[in-house]
Amino acid sequence: MERKPKNEKKWEKRRGRIDFHKMRCIFLLKRHTNTLKGLTAMKKQLLVLGCAALAAIGAACSSDPAFESAVISSMEEPSEQVQRRFANQMRLLDSLEMKQEVLKNCNGELKYCQGVYNANEPGDFAILVFLHGFGERGDDNLAQLAIGLPEIVKQMREGKRKVIVLAPQCPPDQVWAPLHRGGAMGDLMEEPYQALGMVPVLIEKKIEEFKADKKRVYVTGLSMGGYGCWDLLARYGTDIFAAGMPCCGGSDPNRAEKMKDLPVLIFHGSDDTTVPPQLSRWMFITMRAAGNTDVYLREFFGVGHNCWDKAYSNPKTWEWLFSQRRGHQSDIRPGIQPVGPVTAGQYEKGFGFNGGPRPKGSKPGDGLISAFPSAEEQAQQRAWQALESVEPAEPAEPADGEKESAGE
Repeated sequence: MERKPKNEKKWEKRRGRIDFHKMRCIFLLKRHTNTLKGLTAMKKQLLVLGCAALAAIGAACSSDPAFESAVISSMEEPSEQVQRRFANQMRLLDSLEMKQEVLKNCNGELKYCQGVYNANEPGDFAILVFLHGFGERGDDNLAQLAIGLPEIVKQMREGKRKVIVLAPQCPPDQVWAPLHRGGAMGDLMEEPYQALGMVPVLIEKKIEEFKADKKRVYVTGLSMGGYGCWDLLARYGTDIFAAGMPCCGGSDPNRAEKMKDLPVLIFHGSDDTTVPPQLSRWMFITMRAAGNTDVYLREFFGVGHNCWDKAYSNPKTWEWLFSQRRGHQSDIRPGIQPVGPVTAGQYEKGFGFNGGPRPKGSKPGDGLISAFPSAEEQAQQRAWQALESVEPAEPAEPADGEKESAGE
């Protein structure tokens, strides 16, 4: 089989993106038909000729035949698959009642989707920032809607929560924060990555625009977004956020001190092979050691990387989150029960129920905490509590005959 040149393969890979953006242009042109009606036939023709000229110049200036073929092929009709994908994404955008926006400043631009929910409910708006995972990076300002966000919006509607949901999209050549799978990351960088650094600017803008409650700003994220969630919490803490909910993410335990006053509810699957659950366990233990009594870990046993479906679909998750207020300790606790102590044997083999390196400073007896325990976990916990509540029986008094024989 003949191998294709490297450049040709590269342009074939990008053709789908070219088709997609062409479909988006067609959609926008149809949406703004009234504007086009204002153009004369001559101006429309000049507009078309200008676009064709730019494409021709780009092809002529390039000695790469693959580039030229990509330009020519991009002028053809988009494939049926691309059209179907675009149509599905636009339907999702409409069903979530979100609109596409762009934030621009001297640091660049950040594309995001915004949803305003339950505006007629009493009180001020809260703000919830959602950070998507690695696979939803891009520049279409649509891909970040597909995973996690539909369930979040469903819960906001059912819970009648008056909230502004912000879903920024990380550019395709960036990540929210440094991704690691173990070991210390070192001190926080002086400046966050470009895309993540614009999130606080976006929050400030929305607080001003909607007169939102600046003491009720929350952040959650999944996978790569979980890393980004941790980075925001460690970097800005209670200066911006009232609470955070990272799902299957990770951070450096050395940053725990920076979050000692911040309520955090951590989610992870015990069988996650993409982002090791030890990362969440380390953060939980070190934050507890730093004195944070409002940090909780919900580890879903037997669940892989996708723990967000279980986390986001539980109404108690959102009841806990929206009860948090910056500078005020909530009375609501997320159904916390200890899963059980880590025994000395488990400690020697590795911290936690599934092994793995133990965090620095941990010792036998340190326990994992489970938020919203399952029926099996609750039964196990009751068994442990029953064992702990049994006091050792006092030795029975010897009989008179036995006392005499003992005296002899």
